[in-house]
Amino acid sequence: MSASLDSTLDPMEEIRFRKKHGAMWVDIQKDTHFSFDELEQIMVIFFKIQKRDEKSPGTDLISRGHFRDVLHNGLGMTDAYMMERVMVALDRGTSPFVTMATFAKAMSLYLRGDLDERISYAFTCYDLLSEGYLRRETMYQLMKKSLAKSSRDDDVEEAVKELVDIMLKRMDPDLDGVINFNDFRESVMKTPSLLESLGYCLPERPAVFAFLATWCPKWGSM
Repeated sequence: MSASLDSTLDPMEEIRFRKKHGAMWVDIQKDTHFSFDELEQIMVIFFKIQKRDEKSPGTDLISRGHFRDVLHNGLGMTDAYMMERVMVALDRGTSPFVTMATFAKAMSLYLRGDLDERISYAFTCYDLLSEGYLRRETMYQLMKKSLAKSSRDDDVEEAVKELVDIMLKRMDPDLDGVINFNDFRESVMKTPSLLESLGYCLPERPAVFAFLATWCPKWGSM
């Protein structure tokens, strides 16, 4: 373990931070792809955010707004509509705050998550009504939001309908008119490019590499 987590933090402040939360991190680490040392560095990012977060009621919480800033500015996730779905997928609660555990698990997913984790997460983002399957209407709404940014209004309607028909043909093997989780998973396993076919809910690889180079430069030597 390094003597100091971050040179910009006051040494005594850092010691208090590690002493207060170290035991909690042992449990959190089990649900991530991080080593304990790596998780400590992730928690330093959390701590820096919390220090600037005037709305946070304590050192184990940050506001959702500040968490969205990390996703937007740090990981290039700029789709405002999809960000609402991302928050539901990461934390199904209604609290306006994000816990250390949620932050760590989100960073683990975005920086180290395997395909199975990403599939489950993406499906939850797309399942607008929490029904366990994607209806034609749900797919239409998601695709319309995505295409509306780059197309004229009068072009969107027909294009979305055609895309939804194509997606159903590719991802609905039992032809029941909906895509359940197994349909979605099997389709993505065969064709990984379908993972974000209904909206961008994950950071692109260049953004992940840039984030790691900026915030976790020591990881390559660990």
